[in-house]
Amino acid sequence: MADRRPEEASPDADAAGAVPTEELPDGPRTLPTPPRRGPHPALIPFMVIGTVLAVLLGAAGFLSGSGAREVVDAASAESPASAHEAPPAPPPAPATAAATRNQITPDELGALAAAQTQALRTGDVNAFLAPYDKANTALLAERRRTFANLRLIPFQYTAFRWENVHSGNLKAVGAEPVNARLTFAFVHQIPGVDAVPARQAYRWSVTRDAIGAPIRVTAVEFDDPQPWDLTELVVVQRPHVILLAATADRARAATWADRAETSAKRDFELWEGPADIPSRFLVFASPDTATFGRAYGSDAPAGTVAFCAPLYPAPETPGAPGTPGTSAADPGRQIAGSRITWNTDAEGMGAADAQTAVMRHEMGHALISGFSGSRNARIPLWVVEGFAEYLEWADLFGEFYAPAAREYVRSSDFPGKLPADDQIYGEGSEANGINYHLSMTAIRYMVEKYGAAKTFAFVVAVYRAPTALEDALKTATGIDLATFEKKWAQWVKTHV
Repeated sequence: MADRRPEEASPDADAAGAVPTEELPDGPRTLPTPPRRGPHPALIPFMVIGTVLAVLLGAAGFLSGSGAREVVDAASAESPASAHEAPPAPPPAPATAAATRNQITPDELGALAAAQTQALRTGDVNAFLAPYDKANTALLAERRRTFANLRLIPFQYTAFRWENVHSGNLKAVGAEPVNARLTFAFVHQIPGVDAVPARQAYRWSVTRDAIGAPIRVTAVEFDDPQPWDLTELVVVQRPHVILLAATADRARAATWADRAETSAKRDFELWEGPADIPSRFLVFASPDTATFGRAYGSDAPAGTVAFCAPLYPAPETPGAPGTPGTSAADPGRQIAGSRITWNTDAEGMGAADAQTAVMRHEMGHALISGFSGSRNARIPLWVVEGFAEYLEWADLFGEFYAPAAREYVRSSDFPGKLPADDQIYGEGSEANGINYHLSMTAIRYMVEKYGAAKTFAFVVAVYRAPTALEDALKTATGIDLATFEKKWAQWVKTHV
């Protein structure tokens, strides 16, 4: 996927008033899990499906009762009390002489973030909306909707943080207005989905019109929006799934959640890797293609019907569950958790088998992403997509294979080589579909020949250290890559 880095902070901030700026980390789609553009091979006779990966998880034991919750109405749901405890009040500002220079201080921005946190945790919508520009009705409506959505999500931790100046200056030369674009983060953790608190970045435009005037937030922007930023939501929970859907899809949300739960349970049954995986998945059922494109962060490639996006951990968060410095969590963890989004309006996605197939694939990405050893790791795509496809296809072996893949491996065009990255994420949907399928057969061959436990250990090892793929392969199979590739090519000709 494209690496969408934020703009650099303005170099013109004066030294006396500037606050250190920093570039945001690479957006959450820098992991090697780009969009799947080819037709969904398992369902070619019925439809054309393209998926984009990235991941998402959830946590068992989160529900307060043994049964599944029904659709939660945005007007009445409450979030857990643990995520709503008010943070400590900021210290009072010391008395100063009359100001002659208009400015916004870092302490004031910290207090603004703390007030947003307290308002969200306590459910005080008026306090939450207080700093936003009263003349901007569209902004107020958007923030009110976001507040209502966030109150629906079963967070175990929430906090807003001011981080840095993105552009502009916090000090004026004299008494004129101060204007700046700032980076604020929404730090949050969803039980079972996020191993540690995740960071979502926003750009807030703030203004102070005159000395002593209140700070006004005049705009809120985001590079990688989350479901709560996009539409009014309803929430349906199942033991392994938290499904978010638009209120327009309220009547269908429970059925979608049941199908996602079926997919999650089967992926967990097949998992034979380490225990450190999510126990739940957060799934956003996008109501239409336009909303899906906004969730993707840019124009999604043609044929894309789903993707799984990882979120990075927030810096050390004292008091937050599972945070480095306050628990035994791995301080080197690169991925906090994942969010799965699928386009319910895409062609062919109305069928139950299409939905469960896509969910099994995307949940596969979510299961494995937490083992990533680097945010920018170049994991070979035959491993990335082959593993997710294996989980999707596990119950279809022996029934049928993609006809185009069968024809290809039995033709003189088949080179007997594992698919290269540009063959899996290429421009041709049919070629992509074939190479997705061949990647799956490589994982399937390894499972059949060496067992699922060794195969899953191989995949985990490659995620942790992509450059050591051959060592991981030798550990799992006892042979080198060239020999494995030759044996797989012979096997695939008779099994596809």
